[in-house]
Amino acid sequence: MLPGIVGLIQATEALKLILEKGKNLVGRLILFDAMKMNFKNVKLERDPNCDLCGIQPTITELIDYKAFCEIPMPSAEKEDDDFDEESYSIEPEELANILNAGKEIALVDVREQSEWDICYIENAQLMPLSEFDEHISSLNRDEEIYLYCYKGTRSMKALKQLHEEGFTKLKSLTGGIDRWAEEIDSDMPRY
Repeated sequence: MLPGIVGLIQATEALKLILEKGKNLVGRLILFDAMKMNFKNVKLERDPNCDLCGIQPTITELIDYKAFCEIPMPSAEKEDDDFDEESYSIEPEELANILNAGKEIALVDVREQSEWDICYIENAQLMPLSEFDEHISSLNRDEEIYLYCYKGTRSMKALKQLHEEGFTKLKSLTGGIDRWAEEIDSDMPRY
């Protein structure tokens, strides 16, 4: 059903562009929630400094999406025998309970600014992984630090970095903000 609905929208857009009729979706994004039968329009503004669509684009070809997004498979040898990722993971429901209880924690989002602009968990601090080294000094070693990203891979990488720096009260959100949106905040935009 869902591919059919989205396919019809795409076909309609293609016809409008070919016939040069109607108002097309250029500069806008439609978010469709089939469970609520709800459409949302999001206006997108062109960033003149964008590497893809700016004045002088530097990205001219597609990346290897699988290599970029794929979670690496564990190797036969563990990189760090003392580091057990599972013990540093937290489920979305557990984190929601902690936040709802008003417990003092540092909630750190390690995604990039463009992802943050789409959605974020309330009271989180943005510390992109690409600039993470610059932010470590602003974190309190005595405070509980909960990290998240899109799916959980980058936040675990940041967690390992903090672990190596001597931080001990660390957790990474399993499944990242995508799972949070699925299980905790169904009104949160997903990408």
